[in-house]
Amino acid sequence: MHGGLDFDAGEGYPIQVIADGVVTKVQPLDDNWGDGVYVEITHNVNGQSILSRYCHLLAGSITVSEGQSVSVAQFLAQVGATGATTGAHLHFEIHVNGSSTNPYTWLKENAN
Repeated sequence: MHGGLDFDAGEGYPIQVIADGVVTKVQPLDDNWGDGVYVEITHNVNGQSILSRYCHLLAGSITVSEGQSVSVAQFLAQVGATGATTGAHLHFEIHVNGSSTNPYTWLKENAN
């Protein structure tokens, strides 16, 4: 299962945080497999516990650190091609109350 949504934005394109939250994981090193360089953020949106995951980020572009509070639309990093990928793109995941969900559907229902 793919478990996310891929955005073909081109290397270096800026990525913004989807909602206010706290950074819970920063993987700054590219291990050349899996999700490569990534960031995870926890949010409370409409009473739901949300985890957003931003993967395949450009190495060296992450501007946040673990434990940091972030705001909606804050610059997070840039699109890259780290990890197991054939080209630059953002792999984006949403987990609601611990379960993976379709990011497209969730964004349509919850984005302002």
